[in-house]
Amino acid sequence: MQKYWEKDDYYDKAHEASLHDHEAMRLLFKLAKTRKRVVDLGCGEGTRLELVRAKGNFSKAIGVDISPLAIKRASRKHKAIKFIKADLRKLPIQSSFADLVFSAFVLEHTVDTEEIISEAVRITSKKGDIVFVAPNYGSPNRSSPPFSGSRIRKFLGGVIKDFASLFYKSQELGWARVEPLIRDYKMDFDVTIEPYLRTLLEYLRSRECKIVWYSSCWAEELLGARFHQKVFKFLGKSGVFPFKYWGPHLLVHAKKI
Repeated sequence: MQKYWEKDDYYDKAHEASLHDHEAMRLLFKLAKTRKRVVDLGCGEGTRLELVRAKGNFSKAIGVDISPLAIKRASRKHKAIKFIKADLRKLPIQSSFADLVFSAFVLEHTVDTEEIISEAVRITSKKGDIVFVAPNYGSPNRSSPPFSGSRIRKFLGGVIKDFASLFYKSQELGWARVEPLIRDYKMDFDVTIEPYLRTLLEYLRSRECKIVWYSSCWAEELLGARFHQKVFKFLGKSGVFPFKYWGPHLLVHAKKI
């Protein structure tokens, strides 16, 4: 799968996605106005971090990515930002360094996701902000492109877990692994894990974090969605459990306590 990370076309697509008017970007722009040190985990070719940096007055902006090509492209294009090639599970950044740490559309491509989230918390200062955004593929009503199991079984099992969470809070993400489709690259065919909003919220609460705000981004639902998804959307936007967690993307704003 790593061969796709070393193709320019991969980062051309990432550049286009970074310019999308997503509510996560509006949140990051707002936070940027009052923060001083920002770290982007999985920065790719740096466009998203540059957009955030331009909205604030940061004393330090750092982008981290595992791909040498991504870091090379980012460093060449965005001179005001420091880019580091590193494993997100072992960040070469001191603890409590940043007052804004974010990761956008990266978690779904990871393996040891809990380690990455723990590192994000570690490098965030006390009362600093952490923002995660990813496809909500782990929701009972959704699946990633590589998913090959039974959709009905996933739906029923997911609903049971959602209602069980009212009585028992897990301290693990519990995200399902999937085998990436590597025959030909298309958007998110290289997904390795299916993130889910509800379990991310529970996990962060158990890891020195207070949830400030979250959304499953129902506004991002496709216009041609099937009838049942439209019903779920109506219920979700009305705040009805568990449908409020079932939108197409997860977006979480947390503070380190």
